Amino acid sequence: MLIHALDPHDVTRAGVWYAALRAGASAGRVAPPVVSEYSLLTSLRTNDSNTFNDRRAYGAWDDDSCLGACVVTLPRGDNRHLVEIEINVPPEHRRRGTGGALFDHVLGIARAEHRTTVTNEVDVNGVDAALASSDGGRFALARGFAVRNTERRLMLDIPVPDEGLAGLDLYARERAAGYRAVSWLGLTPDEWLGSHARMHTLMGQDVPRGDSDREPLAYDADRLRSTQTRSMQQGYGIVTTLVIDDDGAPAAYTKMLVNPDGAHVLQDETFVLRAHRGHRLGTLAKVANLRVLAAHHPQARHVHTWTAEVNDAMRSINERFGFREVETMYEVELSL
Repeated sequence: MLIHALDPHDVTRAGVWYAALRAGASAGRVAPPVVSEYSLLTSLRTNDSNTFNDRRAYGAWDDDSCLGACVVTLPRGDNRHLVEIEINVPPEHRRRGTGGALFDHVLGIARAEHRTTVTNEVDVNGVDAALASSDGGRFALARGFAVRNTERRLMLDIPVPDEGLAGLDLYARERAAGYRAVSWLGLTPDEWLGSHARMHTLMGQDVPRGDSDREPLAYDADRLRSTQTRSMQQGYGIVTTLVIDDDGAPAAYTKMLVNPDGAHVLQDETFVLRAHRGHRLGTLAKVANLRVLAAHHPQARHVHTWTAEVNDAMRSINERFGFREVETMYEVELSL
Protein backbone atom coordinates (compact mmCIF):
# COMPACT_ATOMS: atom_id res chain seq x y z
CA MET A 1 0.00 0.00 0.00
CA LEU A 2 1.33 3.40 -1.01
CA ILE A 3 0.00 6.90 -0.32
CA HIS A 4 -0.11 9.10 -3.41
CA ALA A 5 -1.31 12.63 -4.07
CA LEU A 6 -4.25 12.55 -6.47
CA ASP A 7 -4.02 14.20 -9.85
CA PRO A 8 -7.66 15.31 -10.25
CA HIS A 9 -7.09 15.73 -13.99
CA ASP A 10 -6.38 12.00 -14.36
CA VAL A 11 -9.98 11.07 -15.12
CA THR A 12 -9.64 7.30 -14.71
CA ARG A 13 -7.67 7.36 -11.48
CA ALA A 14 -9.78 10.19 -10.04
CA GLY A 15 -12.93 8.15 -10.72
CA VAL A 16 -11.53 5.14 -8.85
CA TRP A 17 -10.46 7.41 -5.98
CA TYR A 18 -13.89 9.04 -5.74
CA ALA A 19 -15.63 5.65 -5.72
CA ALA A 20 -13.58 4.70 -2.65
CA LEU A 21 -14.40 8.00 -0.96
CA ARG A 22 -18.11 7.63 -1.64
CA ALA A 23 -18.22 4.02 -0.46
CA GLY A 24 -16.54 4.95 2.81
CA ALA A 25 -18.63 8.08 3.36
CA SER A 26 -21.94 6.32 2.63
CA ALA A 27 -21.55 3.08 4.57
CA GLY A 28 -24.26 2.49 7.16
CA ARG A 29 -25.90 5.90 6.79
CA VAL A 30 -29.46 6.99 5.95
CA ALA A 31 -29.66 8.89 2.62
CA PRO A 32 -26.18 10.37 3.08
CA PRO A 33 -25.64 13.75 1.35
CA VAL A 34 -22.17 12.87 0.05
CA VAL A 35 -20.49 15.48 -2.13
CA SER A 36 -20.87 14.63 -5.81
CA GLU A 37 -17.96 13.50 -7.96
CA TYR A 38 -18.38 16.51 -10.23
CA SER A 39 -18.37 19.02 -7.35
CA LEU A 40 -15.40 17.55 -5.53
CA LEU A 41 -13.20 17.02 -8.57
CA THR A 42 -14.05 20.48 -9.92
CA SER A 43 -13.01 21.96 -6.58
CA LEU A 44 -9.71 20.08 -6.68
CA ARG A 45 -9.06 20.92 -10.33
CA THR A 46 -9.53 24.64 -9.67
CA ASN A 47 -7.61 24.70 -6.40
CA ASP A 48 -5.09 27.29 -7.59
CA SER A 49 -7.89 29.86 -8.02
CA ASN A 50 -9.41 29.13 -4.60
CA THR A 51 -8.74 32.29 -2.60
CA PHE A 52 -9.85 30.93 0.74
CA ASN A 53 -8.81 27.26 0.92
CA ASP A 54 -6.02 25.03 -0.32
CA ARG A 55 -7.59 21.60 -0.95
CA ARG A 56 -5.51 18.51 -1.60
CA ALA A 57 -6.47 14.89 -2.15
CA TYR A 58 -4.60 11.67 -1.37
CA GLY A 59 -5.30 8.00 -1.83
CA ALA A 60 -4.05 4.75 -0.37
CA TRP A 61 -3.31 2.56 -3.37
CA ASP A 62 -2.58 -1.09 -4.02
CA ASP A 63 -1.57 -1.01 -7.68
CA ASP A 64 -4.71 0.36 -9.44
CA SER A 65 -7.04 -0.31 -6.50
CA CYS A 66 -7.84 2.60 -4.16
CA LEU A 67 -8.19 1.33 -0.59
CA GLY A 68 -9.05 4.70 0.98
CA ALA A 69 -9.41 8.38 0.11
CA CYS A 70 -8.48 11.55 1.97
CA VAL A 71 -9.20 15.24 1.42
CA VAL A 72 -7.13 17.85 3.26
CA THR A 73 -8.26 21.48 3.47
CA LEU A 74 -5.83 24.19 4.57
CA PRO A 75 -7.52 27.58 5.11
CA ARG A 76 -5.59 30.32 3.32
CA GLY A 77 -7.00 33.37 5.13
CA ASP A 78 -9.01 32.94 8.32
CA ASN A 79 -8.16 30.04 10.65
CA ARG A 80 -4.68 29.45 9.32
CA HIS A 81 -3.95 27.36 12.41
CA LEU A 82 -6.39 24.66 11.24
CA VAL A 83 -6.09 21.68 8.94
CA GLU A 84 -9.42 20.08 8.07
CA ILE A 85 -9.36 16.40 7.13
CA GLU A 86 -11.77 13.86 5.73
CA ILE A 87 -10.68 10.22 5.59
CA ASN A 88 -12.98 7.61 4.04
CA VAL A 89 -12.22 3.91 3.80
CA PRO A 90 -14.70 1.45 2.23
CA PRO A 91 -15.89 -1.16 4.76
CA GLU A 92 -14.08 -4.02 3.02
CA HIS A 93 -10.71 -2.27 3.47
CA ARG A 94 -11.10 -1.24 7.12
CA ARG A 95 -9.01 -2.56 10.02
CA ARG A 96 -6.02 -3.12 7.76
CA GLY A 97 -4.12 0.09 8.53
CA THR A 98 -5.45 2.06 5.57
CA GLY A 99 -6.99 4.88 7.59
CA GLY A 100 -3.98 5.02 9.88
CA ALA A 101 -1.58 5.36 6.94
CA LEU A 102 -3.62 8.21 5.49
CA PHE A 103 -3.85 9.89 8.89
CA ASP A 104 -0.09 9.71 9.43
CA HIS A 105 0.36 11.32 6.02
CA VAL A 106 -2.03 14.11 7.01
CA LEU A 107 -0.11 14.75 10.23
CA GLY A 108 3.04 15.22 8.19
CA ILE A 109 1.29 17.83 6.05
CA ALA A 110 -0.11 19.61 9.11
CA ARG A 111 3.31 19.91 10.73
CA ALA A 112 4.98 20.97 7.48
CA GLU A 113 2.36 23.73 7.11
CA HIS A 114 2.74 24.76 10.78
CA ARG A 115 -0.88 23.99 11.61
CA THR A 116 -1.69 23.44 15.28
CA THR A 117 -5.22 21.97 15.21
CA VAL A 118 -6.55 19.06 13.15
CA THR A 119 -10.33 19.06 12.78
CA ASN A 120 -12.76 16.52 11.39
CA GLU A 121 -16.48 15.77 11.32
CA VAL A 122 -17.66 12.27 12.20
CA ASP A 123 -21.20 11.24 11.20
CA VAL A 124 -22.80 8.54 13.35
CA ASN A 125 -26.05 6.92 12.26
CA GLY A 126 -28.85 7.44 14.78
CA VAL A 127 -30.04 10.11 17.21
CA ASP A 128 -27.96 10.45 20.40
CA ALA A 129 -25.62 7.81 18.98
CA ALA A 130 -22.32 7.63 20.83
CA LEU A 131 -19.18 8.61 18.95
CA ALA A 132 -17.61 5.27 19.85
CA SER A 133 -20.47 3.38 18.17
CA SER A 134 -19.07 4.05 14.68
CA ASP A 135 -15.86 3.01 12.96
CA GLY A 136 -14.95 6.64 12.31
CA GLY A 137 -15.64 7.60 15.91
CA ARG A 138 -13.49 4.82 17.32
CA PHE A 139 -10.73 5.79 14.90
CA ALA A 140 -10.84 9.42 16.07
CA LEU A 141 -10.91 8.57 19.77
CA ALA A 142 -8.00 6.15 19.43
CA ARG A 143 -5.89 8.94 17.94
CA GLY A 144 -6.63 11.48 20.65
CA PHE A 145 -9.35 13.58 19.07
CA ALA A 146 -11.75 15.32 21.47
CA VAL A 147 -15.36 16.30 20.80
CA ARG A 148 -15.77 20.06 20.49
CA ASN A 149 -19.28 20.39 19.09
CA THR A 150 -22.27 18.14 18.44
CA GLU A 151 -25.03 18.64 15.90
CA ARG A 152 -27.95 16.61 14.60
CA ARG A 153 -28.53 15.94 10.93
CA LEU A 154 -32.22 16.30 10.17
CA MET A 155 -33.86 15.31 6.91
CA LEU A 156 -37.04 16.50 5.22
CA ASP A 157 -38.65 14.53 2.41
CA ILE A 158 -39.80 16.84 -0.38
CA PRO A 159 -41.81 18.18 -2.03
CA VAL A 160 -43.81 19.32 0.98
CA PRO A 161 -47.56 19.22 0.12
CA ASP A 162 -48.98 22.61 -0.87
CA GLU A 163 -51.49 22.54 1.97
CA GLY A 164 -48.70 21.99 4.45
CA LEU A 165 -46.73 24.99 3.19
CA ALA A 166 -49.90 27.10 3.13
CA GLY A 167 -50.54 26.29 6.78
CA LEU A 168 -46.97 27.16 7.76
CA ASP A 169 -47.14 30.38 5.76
CA LEU A 170 -50.35 31.38 7.56
CA TYR A 171 -48.77 30.51 10.92
CA ALA A 172 -45.74 32.71 10.15
CA ARG A 173 -47.75 35.69 8.93
CA GLU A 174 -49.67 35.86 12.21
CA ARG A 175 -46.51 37.44 13.64
CA ALA A 176 -44.81 38.71 10.48
CA ALA A 177 -47.02 41.65 9.53
CA GLY A 178 -45.00 44.26 7.68
CA TYR A 179 -42.38 41.81 6.44
CA ARG A 180 -42.08 40.40 2.94
CA ALA A 181 -39.93 37.69 1.36
CA VAL A 182 -37.72 38.19 -1.70
CA SER A 183 -36.30 35.04 -3.34
CA TRP A 184 -33.77 34.39 -6.09
CA LEU A 185 -31.73 31.68 -7.76
CA GLY A 186 -27.95 31.82 -8.03
CA LEU A 187 -25.93 34.93 -7.19
CA THR A 188 -27.20 37.52 -4.72
CA PRO A 189 -28.51 40.58 -6.61
CA ASP A 190 -26.20 43.60 -6.38
CA GLU A 191 -28.75 45.62 -4.39
CA TRP A 192 -28.63 43.10 -1.53
CA LEU A 193 -25.01 41.99 -1.78
CA GLY A 194 -23.47 44.16 0.94
CA SER A 195 -26.21 43.64 3.51
CA HIS A 196 -26.39 39.93 2.73
CA ALA A 197 -22.63 39.62 3.33
CA ARG A 198 -22.94 41.36 6.70
CA MET A 199 -25.69 38.94 7.69
CA HIS A 200 -23.40 36.02 6.84
CA THR A 201 -20.80 37.44 9.22
CA LEU A 202 -23.35 37.93 12.02
CA MET A 203 -24.71 34.44 11.54
CA GLY A 204 -21.23 32.96 11.92
CA GLN A 205 -20.79 34.85 15.15
CA ASP A 206 -24.21 33.87 16.47
CA VAL A 207 -24.51 30.16 15.64
CA PRO A 208 -23.58 27.76 18.48
CA ARG A 209 -20.06 26.38 17.93
CA GLY A 210 -19.43 24.50 21.15
CA ASP A 211 -15.73 24.57 22.11
CA SER A 212 -14.49 24.59 18.54
CA ASP A 213 -11.11 26.20 17.87
CA ARG A 214 -12.50 27.58 14.60
CA GLU A 215 -13.05 31.33 14.41
CA PRO A 216 -16.19 32.57 12.58
CA LEU A 217 -15.57 33.92 9.08
CA ALA A 218 -15.86 37.60 8.22
CA TYR A 219 -17.69 38.25 4.94
CA ASP A 220 -17.67 41.24 2.65
CA ALA A 221 -19.33 41.58 -0.75
CA ASP A 222 -16.32 40.18 -2.61
CA ARG A 223 -16.05 37.11 -0.40
CA LEU A 224 -19.74 36.32 -0.66
CA ARG A 225 -19.75 36.73 -4.44
CA SER A 226 -16.61 34.61 -4.79
CA THR A 227 -18.02 31.84 -2.58
CA GLN A 228 -21.31 31.75 -4.48
CA THR A 229 -19.57 31.76 -7.87
CA ARG A 230 -17.33 28.89 -6.83
CA SER A 231 -20.31 26.86 -5.60
CA MET A 232 -22.07 27.35 -8.93
CA GLN A 233 -18.93 26.36 -10.85
CA GLN A 234 -18.99 23.12 -8.87
CA GLY A 235 -22.50 22.42 -10.09
CA TYR A 236 -24.55 23.51 -7.07
CA GLY A 237 -27.84 25.33 -7.49
CA ILE A 238 -28.35 28.15 -4.97
CA VAL A 239 -31.83 29.04 -3.70
CA THR A 240 -32.04 32.05 -1.37
CA THR A 241 -34.82 33.98 0.35
CA LEU A 242 -34.29 37.30 2.09
CA VAL A 243 -36.95 38.72 4.45
CA ILE A 244 -37.28 42.51 4.39
CA ASP A 245 -38.98 44.80 6.91
CA ASP A 246 -41.28 47.81 6.29
CA ASP A 247 -38.29 50.09 5.70
CA GLY A 248 -36.79 47.77 3.11
CA ALA A 249 -34.00 46.61 5.41
CA PRO A 250 -33.00 42.91 5.50
CA ALA A 251 -34.18 41.10 8.64
CA ALA A 252 -33.59 37.40 7.93
CA TYR A 253 -32.44 34.99 5.23
CA THR A 254 -32.20 31.32 4.39
CA LYS A 255 -30.19 29.53 1.72
CA MET A 256 -30.19 26.05 0.18
CA LEU A 257 -27.61 24.35 -2.02
CA VAL A 258 -28.91 21.82 -4.53
CA ASN A 259 -26.46 18.98 -5.12
CA PRO A 260 -25.62 18.38 -8.80
CA ASP A 261 -27.26 14.95 -8.48
CA GLY A 262 -30.52 16.86 -8.06
CA ALA A 263 -31.94 14.65 -5.32
CA HIS A 264 -30.17 16.04 -2.26
CA VAL A 265 -30.44 19.62 -1.01
CA LEU A 266 -28.35 21.15 1.77
CA GLN A 267 -30.15 23.62 4.02
CA ASP A 268 -27.00 25.68 4.34
CA GLU A 269 -28.02 28.66 6.48
CA THR A 270 -31.01 30.24 8.20
CA PHE A 271 -30.53 33.41 10.24
CA VAL A 272 -32.72 36.10 11.80
CA LEU A 273 -31.24 39.35 13.06
CA ARG A 274 -31.66 39.68 16.84
CA ALA A 275 -33.74 42.84 16.54
CA HIS A 276 -36.30 40.99 14.41
CA ARG A 277 -36.65 37.75 16.33
CA GLY A 278 -40.02 36.67 17.65
CA HIS A 279 -41.83 37.37 14.37
CA ARG A 280 -41.54 33.84 12.93
CA LEU A 281 -39.31 35.11 10.15
CA GLY A 282 -37.34 31.87 10.04
CA THR A 283 -40.54 30.03 9.16
CA LEU A 284 -41.58 32.71 6.66
CA ALA A 285 -38.23 32.48 4.88
CA LYS A 286 -38.19 28.67 4.78
CA VAL A 287 -41.71 28.47 3.32
CA ALA A 288 -40.78 30.86 0.50
CA ASN A 289 -37.53 29.02 -0.20
CA LEU A 290 -39.19 25.60 -0.34
CA ARG A 291 -41.72 26.95 -2.84
CA VAL A 292 -38.95 28.26 -5.09
CA LEU A 293 -37.09 24.95 -4.73
CA ALA A 294 -40.18 22.97 -5.77
CA ALA A 295 -40.76 25.22 -8.77
CA HIS A 296 -37.20 25.15 -10.12
CA HIS A 297 -35.79 21.85 -8.83
CA PRO A 298 -38.75 19.43 -8.93
CA GLN A 299 -36.37 16.45 -8.94
CA ALA A 300 -35.18 17.20 -5.37
CA ARG A 301 -36.18 14.56 -2.82
CA HIS A 302 -34.42 15.31 0.48
CA VAL A 303 -33.40 18.47 2.33
CA HIS A 304 -30.66 18.00 4.93
CA THR A 305 -29.88 20.40 7.74
CA TRP A 306 -27.52 20.36 10.71
CA THR A 307 -28.60 21.92 14.00
CA ALA A 308 -26.71 22.19 17.27
CA GLU A 309 -28.26 20.35 20.21
CA VAL A 310 -28.51 23.64 22.13
CA ASN A 311 -30.23 25.55 19.29
CA ASP A 312 -33.77 24.99 20.56
CA ALA A 313 -35.34 27.74 18.42
CA MET A 314 -34.10 26.33 15.12
CA ARG A 315 -34.83 22.76 16.10
CA SER A 316 -38.42 23.80 16.87
CA ILE A 317 -38.79 25.43 13.45
CA ASN A 318 -37.38 22.38 11.68
CA GLU A 319 -39.70 20.02 13.53
CA ARG A 320 -42.68 22.15 12.50
CA PHE A 321 -41.73 21.60 8.86
CA GLY A 322 -41.47 17.85 9.37
CA PHE A 323 -37.69 17.41 9.53
CA ARG A 324 -36.75 14.21 11.33
CA GLU A 325 -33.47 13.51 13.10
CA VAL A 326 -31.44 10.75 11.45
CA GLU A 327 -27.83 11.21 12.49
CA THR A 328 -25.45 12.70 15.04
CA MET A 329 -22.50 14.73 13.78
CA TYR A 330 -19.47 15.14 16.03
CA GLU A 331 -16.95 17.89 15.32
CA VAL A 332 -13.69 16.59 16.74
CA GLU A 333 -10.31 18.26 17.10
CA LEU A 334 -6.75 17.18 17.80
CA SER A 335 -4.25 19.68 19.16
CA LEU A 336 -0.74 19.21 17.83
